[in-house]
Amino acid sequence: MTQSRLNAPAARAMLAACLFYASFGGLIQWFPIWLIEERGFSGEQLGLVISLAGLGRIVAGPMTSAWADGQRDRRAPIKLLAAISLLALGAMWFSQAFGISFALAFVAEVTFWALIAFLEAALLRLCRPHRVPNYGLARGLASLAFVVGNVATGMLVDAIGNDGIWWWLMLTTVGLLACAYSMTAEPVERVADAPFGERLKQGLSMAKRPEFALLIFGCGLIQAGHQFYYIFGTKLWIDELGISATLAGWLFAFGVVCEAAFLMFVAPRIEHVRPATLMLLGGLGAILRWGLMATSPGLPLLASLQALHAVSFACTFLGAMRGIQHLWGDDRTPTAQMMYMALATAPAQALSSWLAGRIFDTGAGSQGYAAMLAVVSVGTLLVFLLWRRPEPLPVAQAGG
Repeated sequence: MTQSRLNAPAARAMLAACLFYASFGGLIQWFPIWLIEERGFSGEQLGLVISLAGLGRIVAGPMTSAWADGQRDRRAPIKLLAAISLLALGAMWFSQAFGISFALAFVAEVTFWALIAFLEAALLRLCRPHRVPNYGLARGLASLAFVVGNVATGMLVDAIGNDGIWWWLMLTTVGLLACAYSMTAEPVERVADAPFGERLKQGLSMAKRPEFALLIFGCGLIQAGHQFYYIFGTKLWIDELGISATLAGWLFAFGVVCEAAFLMFVAPRIEHVRPATLMLLGGLGAILRWGLMATSPGLPLLASLQALHAVSFACTFLGAMRGIQHLWGDDRTPTAQMMYMALATAPAQALSSWLAGRIFDTGAGSQGYAAMLAVVSVGTLLVFLLWRRPEPLPVAQAGG
């Protein structure tokens, strides 16, 4: 690597993204355990706070993006959300009252998820194909950081108990906040700021653009089809195949490693492929994956199907990110990312999570994956309609 090829602003953003996903790896699978074991949440209460946080993102997302559109530095929302997450987590250590713990957990869930849009937008904006890091490398390392966070948190639990979960989340969030302040300043020249209400209205109106609506709702449904896998996959492997929790964990990690490998080594070589083509391939891969998972596959086939995470998740994700960047450009991509998460991803995941839970309670076992076929099939149809349309013009040329 020569100094001329190093893209320092992108490298700083990549470090922030890696710290976020390392923390996120602890949040997704271990934070619920801490809430149950250390703060006395029941399973129903845990499900309620996660569901309410998902609904909260529908409201908080557009408002955060409208606020961010009025700031003079693109780092502002990352610093704010990381600081709020840190304060919420820190306060939970001292809180013994259930109501306060519930409220703080709600805040942490909302702000952690909101960070994704702004960090992804920073990577897309700063990374360049022929410099280091390119987007595929940066995003692939972030995915590997998720695996590291998952494994490291488990090791801390084995070493010091469930409080290791809180310590991992706190330390990585402190690191994220420090990285947010060390990121290269990105001042934005704003001649005349529109009022907050007008910025909010402009963000919500993005969904009126047909190409954007097909993209966000199509990809949102394809990604939401992973919810049965995320919530119940590991438990079903242990119960139905009789494998150990350790092996089940490594099977889950293998899927994320395949995702990272795709983003690091394949994505930079397919810059010429239309975003809509990537989304369509992701949807078809999801249909194949969940259809075969519903047959209760044995361990060898299951391991092979885990490799399809590179298609069902990573290919869909890459197509969505590139499509949003192409449609809206550097200035509006953070807002578009937040609209994607708030208007499409959050409600689709809430619906799929509810459906997954209902199906699981029937005792369907792995056949429950078949329910996800309906969700991803609708999403795939929407991205097929997008694929059939002519390549959309960037917003500056489209006049939108």
